[in-house]
Amino acid sequence: PPSLPLVPALPLPPPVMFCGDETGAFVGEVGWSNSRFGWGGAADPQLQVPSIVTSSKNIGLSALNSSPAPTINPISSNAMNSSEITDWDAWEVMWSKAMEMSHCSDRPILSTDQGFSPDGQKAKMTEVMFEKFQVPAFFIGHTAALSAFSLGRHTALVVDCGGGGCTATPVIDGMILKNSLKRSLRGGDFLDGRIKELLEEKTGKALSLRSELMGPNGKYRDATKSYLDKLSASAKVYRDFCMHSAMTDFKKQHGNTLQYAKVDMREVSGLIPPDSVYELPDGTPVNVNDHPDLYVVPEAMFAEGSVATIPSSSEMETDEGTGAGGDDQQVASKSLRDVPLHRLAHQALSDTDVDARKELLMNLVLSGAGSRFQGLDTRLNKELTAMTPSAYRVKVLSGKKGERMNAAWIGGSILTSLGSFQQLWLSKAEYEEYGSTLAVQRFP
Repeated sequence: PPSLPLVPALPLPPPVMFCGDETGAFVGEVGWSNSRFGWGGAADPQLQVPSIVTSSKNIGLSALNSSPAPTINPISSNAMNSSEITDWDAWEVMWSKAMEMSHCSDRPILSTDQGFSPDGQKAKMTEVMFEKFQVPAFFIGHTAALSAFSLGRHTALVVDCGGGGCTATPVIDGMILKNSLKRSLRGGDFLDGRIKELLEEKTGKALSLRSELMGPNGKYRDATKSYLDKLSASAKVYRDFCMHSAMTDFKKQHGNTLQYAKVDMREVSGLIPPDSVYELPDGTPVNVNDHPDLYVVPEAMFAEGSVATIPSSSEMETDEGTGAGGDDQQVASKSLRDVPLHRLAHQALSDTDVDARKELLMNLVLSGAGSRFQGLDTRLNKELTAMTPSAYRVKVLSGKKGERMNAAWIGGSILTSLGSFQQLWLSKAEYEEYGSTLAVQRFP
């Protein structure tokens, strides 16, 4: 199947010394749903692709209607430890393709990492960069801190709404407070599941891909449960990816009218353009104007109590700390499987020092693709204002919609262009002398 069309080779910036104001560093963020790469100092990443790698080492697969299904290697599993890289070969392929296009193997590399990933992952990332890619210098930046930097804040409460879930991370003086970090599985994939449920309810049938309905004789067939049960594990991963792509496409097409805030359904109907028809993956047209409840799907992020549609696999096993090491148990203890977004932020705030809470609330940063829906900043401000003392003032900060999705990458781009940052690189000479364990100390 064809891979996603990629941009031409990225223009090479002039080489400079590490101690200068500009280094020509290369910044990369391999996320749960999408990956971003580009040169430090730029306003936006030059390369953005889905975090998908096929067995033929293609990245950024765009094959919604392709058949047969290719073998897919997800880079990380959607579990409570969704920040942990589960397929290092796929992670390396993502970086290898990006570096091949940019010719950046002789430049310093900044990679992002979630604050709740195990320390062993940082050591492994460092080892791969120096041993396989032979980079001259390396740095690992926490996504929450970088998102705060993107808006010029070194102290902030960063609420990130990503594909695999949401996180609330207090950042003080550029350092994340790991013991106060909270996360849940209500994220972009969760909303995709809600949209899929509603579409199936409206059409009265299970959603199927066009390629599944085409039989060997060219005639359409029913994609029954027995057919789906016969799919291999890799084919099921591919199918899930295609279905999520369809739901993401729905969110993109109707992003201007999808609402977080509680509104009258008649008001929502007034926002929907007439003849707003969406074609399902199997070709079935749906007049969305007849189903305005689809436009308040993001409200599920604030729903109290347990919500049924949560991405599942083995995530509950990690709640008990299945890993043998203490890191896995520590990570699991910070996980809140099914918590409304405002309560997630409030619990992270409650676990910080009392003296820091006022400044954190005054600098509440929104990031992630899931934060781009209408009304999130207003709704989150309202909910947290009601939950905090009257002496506290809540101020929600967010960039433009495109900047929110790339907030961590933009923060890394800004950071690598600062002259005061250059002494923080982990050089190849330091790695050869002290090994990858130095990364755990250098990037806590």
